[in-house]
Amino acid sequence: MLRPAALLAPLLLSLTSTAVAQDENAVELKLHWEPGHTYVQESDTDTTNFLTALGKTSDQKLRLHQTTSIKVEAKPTGQTEARVLIESLLGEMTFEGKSYVFDSKNPGSSHPHLQQTLGGSAGKSFTLVYDQKGNYLDAKNTESMVSGGAEPDLSSIATARQLAALYRRSLEMGLPKIPVHPGDKWISDEVVVFPQAGTVQVKLNAKFDGIVDREGRRQAQIAFDGTMKSKPDKDSTGRELDTSRPVTLGDDSKVNGHVFFDLERKTISLAVFSATIQLKVEGKPMPVRQQVTTRLISMKPTAAP
Repeated sequence: MLRPAALLAPLLLSLTSTAVAQDENAVELKLHWEPGHTYVQESDTDTTNFLTALGKTSDQKLRLHQTTSIKVEAKPTGQTEARVLIESLLGEMTFEGKSYVFDSKNPGSSHPHLQQTLGGSAGKSFTLVYDQKGNYLDAKNTESMVSGGAEPDLSSIATARQLAALYRRSLEMGLPKIPVHPGDKWISDEVVVFPQAGTVQVKLNAKFDGIVDREGRRQAQIAFDGTMKSKPDKDSTGRELDTSRPVTLGDDSKVNGHVFFDLERKTISLAVFSATIQLKVEGKPMPVRQQVTTRLISMKPTAAP
């Protein structure tokens, strides 16, 4: 069974941007990981797959609730490592008048289709590595996302690294690369590679709406809207490749949303994304509507083992 949410959730959560103003009075909105702390996020994803466009008798709705922990450590080299772990996953799919549920704590009781698409997600982990200045270096420890056992599948190794990189970019969604003032606007034109859809171009118009008091903390609010579409895959020299993809994005796919950046904790406390995706499945159009909401639930000193 096709599960576009598996493709679209990281896609919607991978928008980055570039700012245009900088001076001593501007605000730096750069993500910072505090060593010795553990961050807990909860994400809710609501997806409607319009399967009637493919000749099915009804559309499919999928709701997902995911809890993710990020444990941060300082290393003797001066680098910072953030271990990302999917703690739990709850799902509910509605299709042809019936509802099916999934609980990662009891996957065996779930519908076989949900076991296949969601059963391998909970418990997966990887590590993001940053230098002394907080700049991203690489992803490692992706073994739990690789299939093949003693003889790992090479394609799944590449996919695991891509998913880790996509998650890292999702943590920085909407953030400008240099300090900005309230009212500043910027344009992003990014190219992102996804395991299923390949190369996707994301064009984003963003604005720093201002600083607000939210949950007793000063937070910067950023709003954006943009478009996404598939582009030809290219090799390391820039030459276009004749790659056949079963899933692509049409030119009129649109996304919008807003994020809140906690100025004290230097992290995103809330991100809301809505999208209308003109998906093409083996050349046939299938619209998808999705909303993804991610909240920072806690940031606390890591408990002693």
